[in-house]
Amino acid sequence: MIRFQTEHRRTRSWRSAAIATVAAAAAVAAMVFSPGVSFAATDVQTAQTDLNGLNYNVGSVDGVVGPKTQAATSAFQSDRCLSVDAAIGAGTLAELKTVVQLVQTKAGMASPDGNYSSATTSAVKSYQSAHGLSADGVAGADTMTSMGIARIVASCRPAGATQGETIVNIAKAEVGTRAASNCVPGKGYNICADWCAAFATWVWRYAGVSIPFETYVPTVYDWAVSHNKWYGTSQLSLAQPGYLIIFGNATDRYHIGVVDHVSGSTVYVISGNTTNSSGIWGAWDKSYALSSSNFYGLVHL
Repeated sequence: MIRFQTEHRRTRSWRSAAIATVAAAAAVAAMVFSPGVSFAATDVQTAQTDLNGLNYNVGSVDGVVGPKTQAATSAFQSDRCLSVDAAIGAGTLAELKTVVQLVQTKAGMASPDGNYSSATTSAVKSYQSAHGLSADGVAGADTMTSMGIARIVASCRPAGATQGETIVNIAKAEVGTRAASNCVPGKGYNICADWCAAFATWVWRYAGVSIPFETYVPTVYDWAVSHNKWYGTSQLSLAQPGYLIIFGNATDRYHIGVVDHVSGSTVYVISGNTTNSSGIWGAWDKSYALSSSNFYGLVHL
């Protein structure tokens, strides 16, 4: 089937994927750790701890700047209007410390030090319990909103456009990005794995929408449902520029993109981890019939 070949690698050899991911990670690491750029392992571990505490999810705190750490760092940099280079430098470390100190202060800690320690986790859990939030100790978007802390800085976002127009403009600027071994080095959505969800949620976040950086389509759906932002199959006609649109059905939500625009019964979708007419993998703007045979539903603004 054409859809199977061009929209997403829904079946794969896990062994081959693992080998490709390791090779890609090594290639990206070689690019990041270039001559003249030095990283202290302790700085990386500090950044990883803070990023995890702020719900940017680097995984293990191991002092290694792998694909997950790069993606989390890029997402944080984008949110805070920093230069997005995936590198853990002085500016990124300073901004992480500033944000963590704000969280610690709101959580009632007497001596906020900017390090997301176990004491910080405990203080945040107490704050969450007192404010009717899920008490996981992680200062994600909902917790920071409750604390009155701006997670996404607005000053570097495009002005003078509607939110939907801003989202589309950001997504369009990425059209033509090409992937190599499932990696898109230097991009905030680079995860060196299937990256359509990373692309879509990065675009929304860069436009200032408070959505988690997700790397798996079903978790984007789960977030949409839990935040009352889901339109099901029967509501596909409500598609608007800037909405996210999920391909598939209830048992196979396999791809996601950003609605560019709708023309009659045709929807134009900008998505990552797909192919163009020449079979080149990357981010492309493509047209589809706006029907339940292609799509499961919409994540609306």
